[in-house]
Amino acid sequence: MPITVELQDMFSYSVWLTVGVTMLVILIGVVGLLVFLKMRNKKKVVERPVPVQEPLPQKTQLTGEQIKQKYCAMIDDLENQCHTGKLSNRKAYQKLSVILRRFVYELTGMKVHNFTLNEIERLNMPSVSSVIEECYAPEFSLDKDGSIYDTMNKTRMVIREWH
Repeated sequence: MPITVELQDMFSYSVWLTVGVTMLVILIGVVGLLVFLKMRNKKKVVERPVPVQEPLPQKTQLTGEQIKQKYCAMIDDLENQCHTGKLSNRKAYQKLSVILRRFVYELTGMKVHNFTLNEIERLNMPSVSSVIEECYAPEFSLDKDGSIYDTMNKTRMVIREWH
């Protein structure tokens, strides 16, 4: 009985081993690439500077009329800065909004400086929300221009007629 043995090619038994090792190398490469990209993106995160906020007015022993005079004087100062060209309309609207919000805070204790327009409207302060709304478009848009002097006068009226 003749027995014959056929020899196999040297790499024929390792095809699956080669495919497996190749897949493993590719998987390690993809994972390494993803980790690299993620780390690179973390380095590119730019921290935005925290805007400097002026401190809120302290609760004082001023009367309502004295507080009104104080904030009307702030608006007068703002108006002078606009007349002399020290402030752009946009900055003036921003400062006017802050002045009105601080006025309400100082009289009521409500932190409206943190409120959105919708939240202010829900407080049932129509005169305040109306002036804040007038400030929004010129305050947040570069191409919008309002009548800053009219808005200043309306703000003075809101302050003077506050009860």
